[in-house]
Amino acid sequence: MATTAPGTMTVREADRPGDLGAVAALHGVLYTREYGMDATMEAYVAAGMAELVLARAVEGSAAPGRLWVAELDGRVVGAVGLVRAEERPGWGQLRWVVLDPVARGRGLGRRMLELALTEARDRRYDGVLLWTIAGLDAAHHLYATAGFELTLSRPAHKFGLDTVEQRMELRL
Repeated sequence: MATTAPGTMTVREADRPGDLGAVAALHGVLYTREYGMDATMEAYVAAGMAELVLARAVEGSAAPGRLWVAELDGRVVGAVGLVRAEERPGWGQLRWVVLDPVARGRGLGRRMLELALTEARDRRYDGVLLWTIAGLDAAHHLYATAGFELTLSRPAHKFGLDTVEQRMELRL
């Protein structure tokens, strides 16, 4: 039986039973604990991932997008997804970016983001957009470092919070 050394971090396509549930749960737990969001965050994530899996099944390919998970010692501790941007043809949309605090500060977030951006370039997207909310400082720093620029801010009530919804874009 093959084993990995303790502290081993890997990133792989989310194609195993339980991956979607683990990613949705990670969002629910972390965003509630760190930002006070309600259960609609977890439901929003689960619904979007379900749409991706069902679209892939209908189309018979990865054309609708991909989802990756990060594991630490075999436990899902992060995720990132890239899907077609329905609101902007020819663009990709970054989704489901999350990283457990136990895995932060090791370059794993940057590694996952680069994986998604490489996929976007391989798909020859014109650019990548993402939706976020104000106050997610670490994520915003990661996006800005990768070249994303804030293109829209508007007040919103999302995930049980009065917040500012933001769109960021990176032209490829």
